[in-house]
Amino acid sequence: MKLKTKLTALCAVLLLGVAVSLTAAMLWQVREQSYSTLLQNSQETMEDLVSSFSRNIYSSPSENLDTLSQKALFTYCFRSCGVPGSVLVVNGEHLTASTQIDPEDYLDLHYGDIPQSTRAFANGKHLLILGRATEILGTECKVYLVVDASGIYSQLLQLSGRFALLALSIGLMGLAAVHWLISRTLRPLSELSEAADCIAAGNYSQRVPVVSQDEVGVLAKNFNRMALAVETHVDTLREQNQRQKLFIGAVTHELKTPLTSLLLNVNTLQSVYLPEEKQAALLESMDTQLHWLETMVKKLLTLLSMKKNAKLSTASVPELLDQVQTLTKGICEKYGVSLNVSYSIDTLSMDNDLMCSALVNLVENSAKASKPGGSIEVLAVETGFTVSDHGRGIPEKDLQRVTDPFYMGDPSRSKANGGFGLGLALVREIASVHGGTLELDSTVGEGTTVRIVLPEPQR
Repeated sequence: MKLKTKLTALCAVLLLGVAVSLTAAMLWQVREQSYSTLLQNSQETMEDLVSSFSRNIYSSPSENLDTLSQKALFTYCFRSCGVPGSVLVVNGEHLTASTQIDPEDYLDLHYGDIPQSTRAFANGKHLLILGRATEILGTECKVYLVVDASGIYSQLLQLSGRFALLALSIGLMGLAAVHWLISRTLRPLSELSEAADCIAAGNYSQRVPVVSQDEVGVLAKNFNRMALAVETHVDTLREQNQRQKLFIGAVTHELKTPLTSLLLNVNTLQSVYLPEEKQAALLESMDTQLHWLETMVKKLLTLLSMKKNAKLSTASVPELLDQVQTLTKGICEKYGVSLNVSYSIDTLSMDNDLMCSALVNLVENSAKASKPGGSIEVLAVETGFTVSDHGRGIPEKDLQRVTDPFYMGDPSRSKANGGFGLGLALVREIASVHGGTLELDSTVGEGTTVRIVLPEPQR
């Protein structure tokens, strides 16, 4: 059963309960007011009856009457002023009664100036019984008045039918209003359900409109935030998956050529007789290719395991720069360039080995891109490191892709220099491990500036 149906049914039960309760309360109030009016009128009738009866007795000759004559007098005087439903009891004896019930069975009278009353149900009728005890001519007299109250219940029956129709009308209108209100309130939940189905089906851009500021509106906002997070995460996974495919494809492509060459050389050595000098040259070529493969595999392993093995700590910047100078001395001499280092900070929070590898890669790239006699500047500041050269620069079309694994703007030149297209990819990952970014500025023919921007230190 849908939530809307459940809430509507619950509201219908509540409305029915309220309508029945209000109807019962109104009928009870009408009955009590009717009884109160009937009692007031009956008390006035009782007072008139007792007064007329007493007046008739005292105005009649009543001296020296025997018991039988006195009873006859009482009977005559009461009947002369009696009303329907009146009863006279003298000394416990019923002298006259215009009703079929014995009021003494329902009402126990005591002497007093105020009539006593009670309600009774007898012979299939609702009755109001009033009584008053008084003394006349030294005799105990009890006067009763039995009034038929069935008309009150007939009136209540008619009113209950009208009240039922009124309650039914109000209930139906209220139920219609409640159903409309519930439908309007739950409509965003239905939209949320439809949006969730769409997202489950792969449409991660689905959103729901926020039309209120209540709890349902807040839920819609949170749902949209969740959907945005899911969409972003899925896009990230797709991008990572695409990068992994490209990475695997590039690795496969890079390994295919040297492996094919090695297999051909091995087959040649196994099947073709070669002079010793040619065999030595072939083995030297194979040794070079194997070292090339070993170096590339090491860089790949570094790239894949970097985040797991990174350990940040406070490290000395001067010592790091001295280490970089030592490691790049040979490459700088090979290409005839000079390396100048400077720093304005003594320590930084970093993984010393990884940062050294990043700076060595950048210096090697700059040395390969520079002309003999050129210079390379390495600067360390509080926000990171900058490596600048005055070499050939990077074309603008390649700037956005030079950090992708195995991307080489000029493959022939890069392979001639022993490159793999992994250097800047490693530097970018090292910057990422440190919570920073890699920025490149380059102008063709003027040089390149690479910045490893680290997050600001917490103070």
